Amino acid sequence: MLPREKFSQRGVDSLSDSELIAILVGSGCKRFSFSEISTKILKTVRKKLRGNKNISIKSLSNIHGVGNVTAMRILAGIELGRRIYSWNEGEKKVVRNSKEAYEYLQGMKNFKQENIVGVFLNARFEVLKKKTIAIGTLDRATILPRDVIIPALDVNASSVILAHNHPSGSCEPSKEDMVVTKRIKESLDLVGIEFLEHLVISKDGWCSVEI
Repeated sequence: MLPREKFSQRGVDSLSDSELIAILVGSGCKRFSFSEISTKILKTVRKKLRGNKNISIKSLSNIHGVGNVTAMRILAGIELGRRIYSWNEGEKKVVRNSKEAYEYLQGMKNFKQENIVGVFLNARFEVLKKKTIAIGTLDRATILPRDVIIPALDVNASSVILAHNHPSGSCEPSKEDMVVTKRIKESLDLVGIEFLEHLVISKDGWCSVEI
């Protein structure tokens, strides 16, 4: 399924990073498809960000199939995202309990695919980062302990909240939800990070996964 078609049918939250870039790229060239070009762009952007280096028009237009206009479009998208993110930078979001976690994440009830989201908090329960950890099919997403531990350590989180949605409409946790929750909690305990909550969110409401 093409990214634009996927966007139209499943929503923007269903798209991977490279698929989002593919929409900005629009088309490929003789040697590479737009998907291959998007993957190269994503690798370049990530490499620059990890090295705390500026992403320039030149660094993107050096990629075969990327012209100055496309490079400008991508840089404009990155800058817009940065500015929007900074609008609420001075307002620290605090999540202290299940109810506040649901209020913060309730938009997940509208997702057409199952998403797993991690909320990483400091010792004052302020949100350091919210990250989509996995996107699955209509009713299934997979997750490994390292998918939660690595981003938690990256931001020096004191605690973690997990949430995933059930597109089917029922918020009742499955046996698999309980198994995954237990495994994630045990793994976080080993590295000294508290696992506060795992919520299942649906259009029917929300439930806490008890283990």
